[in-house]
Amino acid sequence: MYDEYDEGEGMMESGPSILVNGSRQPLEVGAGFMNAVKSTALQAGFGKFKVYLNGSEVRPSSAPAEIQPDHRLEIRPFDEAG
Repeated sequence: MYDEYDEGEGMMESGPSILVNGSRQPLEVGAGFMNAVKSTALQAGFGKFKVYLNGSEVRPSSAPAEIQPDHRLEIRPFDEAG
């Protein structure tokens, strides 16, 4: 499986980040996980989306409460009709 975080890892700042539309954005350690994800998705214009934490899909019911230093998130738009 292709992991976009592997490419250019040395150039990425340390700490948590979120990948959306091919662009990485830093996240604040200790911030609310779901609030950070929802805010980023809203800014990207996503109505429905999937969340990946360190390469694995995570559902809201199993999401951590807070952003941790080792978190690498990605959100992808999701279309149920697709």
